[in-house]
Amino acid sequence: MPNPPLLLCDSDALVQFFLADDLRPLQALKTFNIQPTITLEVDVELRWLAKYRDAMVPKLDKALKRGALVKLDQGMFQGYLGTAAAGTSWASYQALGARYYGFVQRGEAYTHAAAVSLAMPAMSNDGKAVRVLEAQMMAVPAPILRFFDIIKFCHTSSILSTKECEDIRSALLANGEGLPGPFQHASFADGEKNFPCRLVTGVASGSPYPRPSLHYEPLTIVP
Repeated sequence: MPNPPLLLCDSDALVQFFLADDLRPLQALKTFNIQPTITLEVDVELRWLAKYRDAMVPKLDKALKRGALVKLDQGMFQGYLGTAAAGTSWASYQALGARYYGFVQRGEAYTHAAAVSLAMPAMSNDGKAVRVLEAQMMAVPAPILRFFDIIKFCHTSSILSTKECEDIRSALLANGEGLPGPFQHASFADGEKNFPCRLVTGVASGSPYPRPSLHYEPLTIVP
């Protein structure tokens, strides 16, 4: 399949981009024709986060203005129904989001629901929410990328230098953000050796790369 046109982004991962004050990784995805996208619920969530609200809102508005992020409204959603399962609609997506919201927070509920409805990947750091939904026998996106999947991808693709990646890791630590195990007590250069990345670059060929069927399987994209 070609590169997925959308990446549905949850609040917890986006907060880390804003804390690192670096939108280049999100903008880099657009060079692969992948548009980072937020649901309307995530937009509201980011604007009302008690801990980071004052710092987040200007950066969110900047990302939306630059097109690094776009909001998934009803019109945009319906524009991607051609690749969705038969019977998918804005109403069915809203109903699925409401079901997920019974078990996980609102932003991640509608992020996962949108990604599942449109058969797109998602970005979220909340592994617990994924386990909760799976325990309820509910579908989750495939794959689900984490913040550091995007950062490692940008490093291996020479979009970010090792120092820039280490600066991002340090900024998150300084703000008290949780990091994946390999990066908690090691530099970025050492940590990435033990961090299996879910986003990799492939070589354009006549045979399309298969789309992952599980949330932790890597997604291969081509320039």
